[in-house]
Amino acid sequence: MRLKPKLRGALLALLGVTLVLVGICICTGVRLGIWRYCQYQRYNWLTANLPIARELWHGNIKSGEDVEKLISQWHPHVTSRFGRWVRLDWYPGPSRDFISLIGICVIAKDGVLVQACSYSDDLVCAKTFFDVLTPQDQTRYRAALNAYTDGLRATGHGERELNKKAEESGVD
Repeated sequence: MRLKPKLRGALLALLGVTLVLVGICICTGVRLGIWRYCQYQRYNWLTANLPIARELWHGNIKSGEDVEKLISQWHPHVTSRFGRWVRLDWYPGPSRDFISLIGICVIAKDGVLVQACSYSDDLVCAKTFFDVLTPQDQTRYRAALNAYTDGLRATGHGERELNKKAEESGVD
């Protein structure tokens, strides 16, 4: 059974287009770690709302860089310093008076970047950009972070900040 030349040409063109599209999908998946359309949508949204996300996603910010330089260049929404550790957080959106379920987190130890990740409540954009923490360092980080947050709770620092913001906005 022989195909007509026009039909054979159309099938070859369709095969060629399919191969190109599959190649683009594989390239995007390998380069950016995006394998599903919902991940692509979240990547576009996150990089449009947080410019640092684009830099991390494309590997322009790497482990070993100076944390103070990153702070001065990208102005994190929250900077927490405790012991040898610094945690930087960026959140999308205009208001900073909420707990964001989507964002970027960068951790530094002794002034050097050691971990960066994006997170979300639905895990669509949960991505680790780099992580050079050893298991012992992760344990030390968690202990230092717990001590820091326990200290904030014990002093009522967190409550005072919330009450101050409520008074400023006129909420009882």
